[in-house]
Amino acid sequence: MLKDYQKLAIEKVRENAKGKIKEDRVYLEQICNQFSVDVEKLINQVMQSPITINFHPDRLSNNNKTVIENLLEQGRYHGQFRTGTTNGGKTAFVGGDRFMWEQCLFHSAYPNNSFDRPKYGALNIFKYIDGASVRFGSCYLVLKKEIIDRCTFSYGDSSTNPTTLCTNDTFVCVLADLLRNVQNNGKLLNQVVSSEQEALAILLNKRDVKVIGRNLDYCIETHIHGDVYLLDDVDSFYMDESYQETTFEEKANELCHRYGIKLKWIPKRQIKLEEIGDLFRGPMIPLLAKKIDTIWGNNQGVMNAALLGKASQDSELNPEKWNDIGSQSEVFQYIKQLWHKIGYFG
Repeated sequence: MLKDYQKLAIEKVRENAKGKIKEDRVYLEQICNQFSVDVEKLINQVMQSPITINFHPDRLSNNNKTVIENLLEQGRYHGQFRTGTTNGGKTAFVGGDRFMWEQCLFHSAYPNNSFDRPKYGALNIFKYIDGASVRFGSCYLVLKKEIIDRCTFSYGDSSTNPTTLCTNDTFVCVLADLLRNVQNNGKLLNQVVSSEQEALAILLNKRDVKVIGRNLDYCIETHIHGDVYLLDDVDSFYMDESYQETTFEEKANELCHRYGIKLKWIPKRQIKLEEIGDLFRGPMIPLLAKKIDTIWGNNQGVMNAALLGKASQDSELNPEKWNDIGSQSEVFQYIKQLWHKIGYFG
């Protein structure tokens, strides 16, 4: 059951979207009619895309347990305001950036002191095997279709102050912006396309093609209002192969057995230290990778998600050991950025 303020947030987004839905539908029909594509068929096809929630299973929550331990014990996926865990900025508090973005996105529907705020995922329209938004984690949950009625969507990440938000029944607004970017910039999220015709063909493709997407920055962000129960709302759990033969595989198997979830594997993403370099995220990233390899990697010269998770935990528990890399907040940032490197190039 949704709480009244959660229902209000969804309704506020719906009503706001209705103000531009007529204009956006006309725009979409102009494009679709050129190629004999039915707009409703296009919307329905895109809305069949799975919603994924990317996360790192080995990060510590504010109760000093890992994310996967909390999932296993609690049977629910909680948001940053409750767990303190983030793969973005640590601003989930009253007056923080995350709080202010949400107040704007959801028209101040959520009470200031609410912990039951939206959970964040993305619509995986390309069915990437590494999830719709790899920036936010090496692993991900795939949600069941039924959850879509309590989701809202934005064209772009909430940190970018997106102006287009919608519900599943006003999704034409986000879809119109998706096609406008194709028309203006030749980009369909993180894919380069040559024309609107090509974009429509991709969006209407029903094949379940699984490829590594490496999508760090471009998404249809999805906000799930209300609780996310593993038993009722989650279909499958995709885990990076670097966690195989670790305690995290054991916990993943236990979690999936307990809550009736399918466990699937993402091909291991790893990168040689010599290939990390300074350009992508700056000069501290190779130094961080070298330290991690020395402590946990047996100097094999390879970096992956599981090794990075060990460093993340240790930097939280023993921050003084990382002073040669930077302050605790700087190390947190560098670990995020090293993941970006692994996720994009690994």
